Amino acid sequence: MPIFFKVHQSFILTPLDKISPPLIGRTALDVFRKLGVQPINHHLVKAGMFWSQFKYPLMITIKKGLDLPINGEPSKQISEHTPTKVALVGYDYVGMRPTMHVKEGDKVTKGQVLYEDKKRAGVLYTAPVGGTVVAVNRGERRVFESLVIVVDPNASEEITFNAYRSEDLSMLDRKTVVEQLVASGEWTALRTRPFSRTPEINSIPSAIFVTATDTNPLAVDPATVLFEEIQAFNDGLVILSTLSPKTYVCHGDIAPETLSKTADGNDTIYEGFTGVHPAGNAGTHIHFLHPLARGNSVWTINYQDVIAIGKLFTTGRIYTERLISLAGPAVANPRLVRTTRGADLTELTQGELNGDDNRVISGSVLSGRTAAGATAFLGRFHNQVSALTEGRERPALHFFAPGANRFSKLPIYISQFFKGKKYDFTTSTNGSPRAMVPIGLFETVMPQDYLPTQLLRALIVEDIISAVELGALELDEEDLALCTFVSPGKYEFGDILRDNLTRIEQEG
Repeated sequence: MPIFFKVHQSFILTPLDKISPPLIGRTALDVFRKLGVQPINHHLVKAGMFWSQFKYPLMITIKKGLDLPINGEPSKQISEHTPTKVALVGYDYVGMRPTMHVKEGDKVTKGQVLYEDKKRAGVLYTAPVGGTVVAVNRGERRVFESLVIVVDPNASEEITFNAYRSEDLSMLDRKTVVEQLVASGEWTALRTRPFSRTPEINSIPSAIFVTATDTNPLAVDPATVLFEEIQAFNDGLVILSTLSPKTYVCHGDIAPETLSKTADGNDTIYEGFTGVHPAGNAGTHIHFLHPLARGNSVWTINYQDVIAIGKLFTTGRIYTERLISLAGPAVANPRLVRTTRGADLTELTQGELNGDDNRVISGSVLSGRTAAGATAFLGRFHNQVSALTEGRERPALHFFAPGANRFSKLPIYISQFFKGKKYDFTTSTNGSPRAMVPIGLFETVMPQDYLPTQLLRALIVEDIISAVELGALELDEEDLALCTFVSPGKYEFGDILRDNLTRIEQEG
C-alpha cells in the first residue's frame, strides 16, 4: 500500500509509491526522521537508486500561498543585451556602509575593489565590468544609493584569481575558499538568516540554503539556466560545501536528466519543493528543513550566484552574466534576456513597454523595488525585471461593479468563477491604508507553522519580543510579500518587518 502522510496543514508529501525511482534500502521511518516528522506507519521501501543518488525522497508540496494570475508571462525566447552602464545599488545590501576606494572619474578594471563595508571588516565590493566611474549617488542623510560605471567595450584587462580543475575543488580548505570569495567580491552573494545581511568573514553558518527554484510571478525557470550551466553549478556547490557543515539544494520540479548531472555528497542534501508561491522562497525552505534556533544562523544564495562561484574557481575570472525575465502586463514582448549583473534598466526597457506611464521593477512584482533615478539598475539578487502600468485612475462606483476583470483573494468578484484567467494588474492598491482586519486571509498565504495574524500585529505595534517568539527571525521581506498583497489594510509588511529586524539586531 502507498504511504500517505501529512506533516502539516500547509503542505503534503507525495506518496512514496509515486516517486520514480524509489528509495534504496531505507525504511520509511528513516526518511521521516530525516525530515523531523512522525510517519503514519513504517514500511520498507526497496529497489532503485533514489535515496543514495539524489537524497530528496519526498517532494514537499506547498498548499498555502498564491500563484498570482498576472498577464505578461515571458516566452522561452532569449535575447542578448549588452549594457552601456552598470551599477552597484546600496539598497541591495542591508545595513552596508561603504568606505570608498574610488571616486567619480576613476577608470576601473573588472574585479577591482570599489568599496568595502565599514560594518563588516574586510568585505569587499568589486567592479562587475571595466569602465569609468561616472556617479556615486547619495540620498537623504548621505545614504549610499548607487555607484555607476560606464562600460568600456574595449576593456580587455581584468583582475584574475586562482583557477582549479573541477576534480581538485573538493581539496580546497575553507581559508583558501573564503579568501578568494572575498577578494573577488562574490562573498557578497551570500546572505544571512536572520537579518538578510552579508555574513561576517569569520562566521560559520549551521547550513547554507541554495535556492534552485523560483515561484515568483513571471520568473525565469531555473531549469533553463541549470541545464546549460550544470557543471558550473556543480562546482559552485563543492565550493559552498567547504563553508558549512550542511548544504541544502532546494529545487522545483526539475527533470531527472538535469538533476542526474548534479553533484552529491554527504554534506549536500537535495530537497524538492512544488506547489504555489512561496514554495520557491528561502524562508519557506528554512522553516521546513532547518528551523532557526536562538543564536543560530544559516546562509542563503541564489542558483545563478552558485554558477558564478563555480566559474570563478574553475576559470579564475569573475562571471557577471545573468539570465533574467523581462515580463509583465506593460511589456510588449515578454521574454528572457541575457545581460550583465547591475545592468541599466532604463536602457534595457527602452522601447519595450506599452504606453508611457509605467513602473519598472527590479525583481518580482510582489517584492521587488522600483527602478528609477539613481537605482534604475538590476538588483544584485534579482533575476527578473517586471513592468506594470501606473494605476492612477479610480473608476466611479467601482465597488458596485461585478469585477469580471478584477482579481481578489476574497470571493468578492464574479471573476472567481473564471478559473485560469489572467489579469492586467497595475500599481493601484485599490484603496487607502486602514486598520488591520483579521479575517483569515493571512493564514491562507503563509505556509509556515506560524500564527500569521498575531505575528503581523506584533510587527505593526513593534512588539519585538512577541515577534521573535512568533517566528520573525526566519523571515525576509519577500516572505511577507503575499501578506502585503492580500492585506485589506494596505500594509507594507516587508518594510514593517525590516524596521523590526533592525531594532531586534540593535537591541540584541
